[in-house]
Amino acid sequence: MDRSLFRYIWQKSRAEQIFVLLIILVSIPFNWASFDVPKRIVNDAIQGGAFKDGRATTTVFDWSLTLPDLLGGASFRISDGIQVSQLGLLLALSFYFLALVLINGAFKYVVNLRKGILGERMLRRMRYDLFGQLMRFRPEDIRSAKPAEVASMIKDEVEPIGGFVGDAFIQPAFLLSQALTALAFIMMQSIWLGSIALVIVMAQAIIIPILRREQLRLGRERQLASRQLAGRIGEIVDAGPTIQGHGATAFIQADIASRLGKLFDIRYALYKRKFAVKFLNNLLAQITPFFFYAVGGFFALQGRLDIGQLVAVIAAYRDLPPPIKELIDWDQQRNDVTIKYEQVIAQFSPRESVALEDREEPSHLPETGTIRFDKVEMSDNRGRPLLLPFSFSMERPARVALIGPQGSGRDALARILGRQNMAYGGRVLIDGQPLDGFSVARASHLIGYAGSEVELINGSLRDNILLPLRRRRPSLPTDRKLDLAEHRRVIEALRAGNTPLPFEADWTDYEGAGLDGDGALDAHLVALLTMLQCADEVYELGLDAKVMAPLSEGAAERIVEARRVVAQEIAQSDLGGLIEPFDPDRYNANATIAENLVFGALRSGLRPADLLLDNPYGRSVLQAEALEEPLAEIGGRIVTTLVEVFSGMPQGHVLFERYGFGGGLDLERLNELSEELARHDMRGPLDPALQRELIGLALGYVEPKHRLGLLDPALRRRVLRARETFRVYLPGETAEEIEFYDPEGVIHGASVRDNVLFGRIGFGIADAGAKIGAIARAAIARAGLEGSAYRLGLNTDVGLRGRYMPMRLRQMVPIAQALIKRPDILVLDLDGFLASSPDPDGLVGNLLDHCARQTVFLLLTDASHAADIECEIVFDGAAGRLPGEDAVEESGGAETLPPLPVPGGGLPMEART
Repeated sequence: MDRSLFRYIWQKSRAEQIFVLLIILVSIPFNWASFDVPKRIVNDAIQGGAFKDGRATTTVFDWSLTLPDLLGGASFRISDGIQVSQLGLLLALSFYFLALVLINGAFKYVVNLRKGILGERMLRRMRYDLFGQLMRFRPEDIRSAKPAEVASMIKDEVEPIGGFVGDAFIQPAFLLSQALTALAFIMMQSIWLGSIALVIVMAQAIIIPILRREQLRLGRERQLASRQLAGRIGEIVDAGPTIQGHGATAFIQADIASRLGKLFDIRYALYKRKFAVKFLNNLLAQITPFFFYAVGGFFALQGRLDIGQLVAVIAAYRDLPPPIKELIDWDQQRNDVTIKYEQVIAQFSPRESVALEDREEPSHLPETGTIRFDKVEMSDNRGRPLLLPFSFSMERPARVALIGPQGSGRDALARILGRQNMAYGGRVLIDGQPLDGFSVARASHLIGYAGSEVELINGSLRDNILLPLRRRRPSLPTDRKLDLAEHRRVIEALRAGNTPLPFEADWTDYEGAGLDGDGALDAHLVALLTMLQCADEVYELGLDAKVMAPLSEGAAERIVEARRVVAQEIAQSDLGGLIEPFDPDRYNANATIAENLVFGALRSGLRPADLLLDNPYGRSVLQAEALEEPLAEIGGRIVTTLVEVFSGMPQGHVLFERYGFGGGLDLERLNELSEELARHDMRGPLDPALQRELIGLALGYVEPKHRLGLLDPALRRRVLRARETFRVYLPGETAEEIEFYDPEGVIHGASVRDNVLFGRIGFGIADAGAKIGAIARAAIARAGLEGSAYRLGLNTDVGLRGRYMPMRLRQMVPIAQALIKRPDILVLDLDGFLASSPDPDGLVGNLLDHCARQTVFLLLTDASHAADIECEIVFDGAAGRLPGEDAVEESGGAETLPPLPVPGGGLPMEART
């Protein structure tokens, strides 16, 4: 991006700017005519100047066009006009003036509309260009940028710059045309009045900008302080749980208060300066009519200026201060946005950048080749060595284990080879080509990197795993006509300098994954998950996914069939007591009180307890069935019991999860509720807020799980009666949200597991979940729904930064991303993933077999996992060595190591450290 704002605007919007400037040029004669008409109305129509010498009529609208003498001086009659009386002249000139007002208003509307469109289009271009600049940062520069500040700059700080784009050339031209037209008209009526107006306008144009310099300086300080505040708040949000855990909230709040105070002081000084300048500007603008009335009136009394001219001058001056004021405001805005633009551009102009694409399409490397590290070294920003000078040469394909503790030189070497750090010394050559010379597109095809840091984007698990394959650019349709909306989208994208490629298109590089098309993609993903020993976890996610309409053809019948198979298998085995089915006439002891009362699933995902507490109809059912008081009593007994049981236990104890009652158990809040109950006068009603919390606890109660002995048969019968009431009188708007349990139908809004089991697994029975799960899985497979379960699991939303995913699946995603694009070189950090694996050695073996034709670098802490890897580089701190060799000292040289065999009969390797 150009460092000059005006050059950037002119380069990107030259044609549109010229078009609007031509519109402004055309508008000038009409603006001049609107100043002249009031004078004619007063002099000719009202005072009768057009009816001298006893004439009763005069001609109006007699227009002719006379060419200049240079072109021959010919005259062309356009209209002969019409004869009108004095009243007719007054009406004709008045309607003429009205027409000019409408025409000038139309010009302003068109100019402002085009300015707005131009500004929004350029704002879109600027944000896209800035984001493009960000994508050209080196990886370490991207990581060092604060996300909140970058987002604030792209979203908020360029907003006023984009608003100024439409005004950059058009606004001064438009305002100057208005001001100069008015000033020239005043000069033609009276040179003295025109001179007075000119002197005051010049004073405004000189004095006001000088006074606003301090205003601009304060504006810069405000922008920097606001950006730093946004960055600090972003840091605090990221570290929020840690800050709460250490009790440092008061300290952090004091930090924010201090920053807000400094920002207030800056804004306070800015407002004082702003309104002082505004006062002076208004004073100069309002004092001019004083001179017009005094001096103009004096000239009128002397006969040197007629009344029509004076009225026209005053009317013309009314249109002079607004454009002058707006010109001064434009000049301030110009200075302000120029500074903002320069600051933003400075932030998005790194010292070094990377090329995003090659001119040629990225391709894979030959089957064999070499990788060479030539005196590669890296230090942190304080100069502390992360990797001592390291030389290593090898033939590929090969398998290499980088063994050492986390934070040692193995991590630095892996980040260098994985193109995650480009600020290093020495050279890395792949088949003789320097790694840092590769474009982003080519490097992403050749290298797959999975580090210890897990970065997930919002979206589904599938979206995250397939992210490396979203690189096949869809082509715009050329063999068919675009519909109107798509055509407009493409045109606007091109006008704004954005890519016209549709985001909704299929960007998946099936060829890169070794697939023929979309049909085999799910099977390929499941095979990859199986190899990584994560297929069962994804399958469980699928069972927990909600069944939502519309379903594919035959899916509902298959779900009901799987439900019947599960019921038959359980009935025929000795596992009949492991699951309690949903029965409309029975209380399900293994479900909560709220689930028993609602007896259905909510399509919105809302919990039944929340529906009963927050929905007016749900609360009215509790009141009508007289359940509020007994439920509040149960909630009170839960509070009293838990306070006694958990007294002295640390927050986070394993029992807290069991007694969550539908949410996290907060012991501090339980103590507060206990104190409120102790202070409560039993003769009066409970406080509504307290009663609501107690009822909420009771609605999450499950007798076999919590075992507090609070649910008697009488209360169960009352809940069943309330269930019937809830169903019979359910209003239409709420009925659309609930799908009641039906043994013969699919329950939309319930999980796949609940649809298949159609009941609750009993609490307190050893291995009940595993035994029932095996039966359910077999039934799902027989019904042909196993693929759907995996598909639903892959479509599960990962949440912000993957917070909805189990840790093992979060660790799996970067490894799967690196594998699925089939790069020539893989760099995989397996430490955290192997720690949670049921069979670490089997997992390493699966990986090596899967990547038999690729070069693989595995980062390991435990050398025992590298038994099948011939080449091991051991790192001790920042130095690396091969087994049997001494570590390289910082001042030492490199030693030549014997050739190493390559698995599968490949070419030999030679290493030097």
